Amino acid sequence: MRHVGLAAGLLMICSQVAAAQFDADIALTYAGHLHATAPRTTERGMRAHVKFAHDQQDFGLRAEGRIRWNDAYRSPAYSPEARDAYRYSADWRELYMVTNVDAWNLSFGLQQVVWGKADNLRVLDQVNPVDFRDFVLPDLNDYRKPVWMLRGNRNVGDWNVELLYLPRFEPTEFARSGSEYAIPLLDPQVRQSVTLLPEKRPSHSIRDGELGMQLSRSYEGLDLSLFLFHTRDDNPVFRQSLQFDAQGNPFPALQAEYRRQFMSGASVARSFNNGMVLRAEAAYVPNFTYMVNAGSSDGLTESPTLTALLGLDYTWRDWLLSAQASDRYISRWNSNYLVQKHTPVYTLSATGSSLGGRLESRIALSTFSQHGDGSWLQLRTTWKPDDHWAYTVGTDFFSGRRLGLFGQFRDKDRLWLELKYRF
Repeated sequence: MRHVGLAAGLLMICSQVAAAQFDADIALTYAGHLHATAPRTTERGMRAHVKFAHDQQDFGLRAEGRIRWNDAYRSPAYSPEARDAYRYSADWRELYMVTNVDAWNLSFGLQQVVWGKADNLRVLDQVNPVDFRDFVLPDLNDYRKPVWMLRGNRNVGDWNVELLYLPRFEPTEFARSGSEYAIPLLDPQVRQSVTLLPEKRPSHSIRDGELGMQLSRSYEGLDLSLFLFHTRDDNPVFRQSLQFDAQGNPFPALQAEYRRQFMSGASVARSFNNGMVLRAEAAYVPNFTYMVNAGSSDGLTESPTLTALLGLDYTWRDWLLSAQASDRYISRWNSNYLVQKHTPVYTLSATGSSLGGRLESRIALSTFSQHGDGSWLQLRTTWKPDDHWAYTVGTDFFSGRRLGLFGQFRDKDRLWLELKYRF
């Protein structure tokens, strides 16, 4: 089990530090398919969060742990690998120390850093990888993975400066094969015709670390941020090669690797007196690596790539209405690329509260308009009768072609319920 004794360790810390701030909640969960798709029950279990914060004069500690139990993964409809990974798991959501050195606020440990102002779309939000075990159905904060980093913040004139150093690379964690939301990284026919070599990951040396910087400031009604990030793509590409067996016979092989890249970007948000906020952000990578089916000896090529987003928010009474449009442009794209030149994404959402904040609701629609990738509609409502209890009901609906991003799950529309108690 990963992070053995996570909850016990947090409780021990809290019991030994009288001045600590402690928060915890526990939730019973259920989810089931709305169609006759086996297994009918996809989640049946419990989630628990424990948060801890302690501050002294020149030192602070932050910790958050999570335990998840999903007995639905007892079902033989899932693979042994998925059952072992997802029936029970525990992880840190954050675990870091914080202190002040001269004008710098420094923190070191497992942390999450959010760049950009997009609503659940990751244009600039590239510091932390993500865990796709539940696809993109939870809030992004719930499936963003914390990573080890040294982080520093300070003010320089009217600007805030943020510097990051990530000593260890962590990739995207895709859903295990045979799980509810498994997505094959390779076409099954391609996978059967080649040998897959062991994954190639960066070393843990200082030179393979990642460096980032954010500069931000606010004017009258205008927020501006600039970004630089010397990193690696969290998603693998597969290098082609010709290997030889013990008898000297050649065979084709693929090896997953994570390519170095440099990202620069900017985000801007402008608020207006009528309750509207206009948002825009863009990320430019001059050496993004793609897989191709011709024109390259190793099946890989690089191309400058621009990803941009435009969003508009409007506050109406107790509701926040949001619309976003995002797209990607690959400057050297041709028909040999194994991805499309454009990937337009559109989102609409409405989030609001009523009855004095006791009833919270959200409606969200995401659409990939090109190539039949489909749409995803989520509805959820939470009732909080007091400061401890919360009752949530939600639904997810998918549409699109069978091989589309959302369409591949079109038989997995679901209803989900959660009963949470906060201590």
